[in-house]
Amino acid sequence: MIRQAAKPVLVALCATLCSCRPRPETVAPPRPQAPAIAAVAAPQMPAGVFRLSGSPEEIGRQHGTVLREPIRIMLSEYLRDDTASGTLDPEMLARVRRMKPSLPTWYLQELQACAKAAGIDEDLLLFAQCEGDIRSLGGCTTYVALGAATADGALEIGRNFDYWGLESPEKCAVILSVVPRPEDGYAFVSVGWSGILGGWTFINEKGLFVANNIGGFYETNPEGIPTLIMERIIAQKAATVAEAVAIIKSNPRMRGQVLVLGQAGDATQGRQPHAVVVAYGAQTVEVQPPVDGLAFHSSMFTPRAQIARGVAEPDREPMDTIRSAGSSITLHSVAIRPQEHRLWVAHGTIPSAHQGKYTQYDLRALLRRDAR
Repeated sequence: MIRQAAKPVLVALCATLCSCRPRPETVAPPRPQAPAIAAVAAPQMPAGVFRLSGSPEEIGRQHGTVLREPIRIMLSEYLRDDTASGTLDPEMLARVRRMKPSLPTWYLQELQACAKAAGIDEDLLLFAQCEGDIRSLGGCTTYVALGAATADGALEIGRNFDYWGLESPEKCAVILSVVPRPEDGYAFVSVGWSGILGGWTFINEKGLFVANNIGGFYETNPEGIPTLIMERIIAQKAATVAEAVAIIKSNPRMRGQVLVLGQAGDATQGRQPHAVVVAYGAQTVEVQPPVDGLAFHSSMFTPRAQIARGVAEPDREPMDTIRSAGSSITLHSVAIRPQEHRLWVAHGTIPSAHQGKYTQYDLRALLRRDAR
């Protein structure tokens, strides 16, 4: 059984949800238009799908250029309590700089280029990547169902990102199609916010899925890699669930967390569908296989039985099961059928994104390496 830092985290979660912060009075800037360096895929998108490609510096520069205004809005809202004086609190700044040596060089290059292009402080942008770890915040429900768990035996994925701190998701929520050079890793799609170098929900060109939930163990390491950056490394560097687990184990980890990993498999490579739940802390990594075909974790009190019943139902829409687990702080809701190459995303509204429209995307189009 996964041991979680339950009571302290849930008390903090409830206390946070019971508070409210006034929405800043800002005039919404016009939605930026993508220049030639980043092709926008698919015309009907809640907040846009943006293609970023090339070297780490090129990917970062494109991100900061195309999404400059949404990035600045995200930072002003998401980090408002930490930047009230106009700069990052000295204690937080020290913590951010302390873990920098653990980060891959390519990631730092992308971060620096993005910050420069957006005209923002590099350390402030890095803090946005790890604010949830430093403050131990989070929520979320994630599952990967396969085999006997699903009505047709095919693998399916559901993911709700439950969080707070962003009042303008209609401007900042984004889907990124990131295509590194082949020597730098795999292409991936992420669902997140402008300025987050990846996101909270990923699937890459090898069909590997990764998403994070609050949980894991109490152990901490201030010099470890934050959750969102760990996910980004996995999405870009791992081709299989086993490789993803190896990355988690071989890198320093900042705090306890749960990652749900899944992959549809590849018959031509002799690779079977697979999924695990990984609970970790700074010293401990615990890998749990699916139970009755369901790799599942929720820090939002969603019952396993509810999800098990949902994925076993043959007559339903692909997003019905994950939609049923939505909450008042669901900022994005995602359903994936990897074997069908289909992705559905509901985001860009607040609250309860799962109650809005789910837009369907073709993963093959988003993950292609050519610029057709």
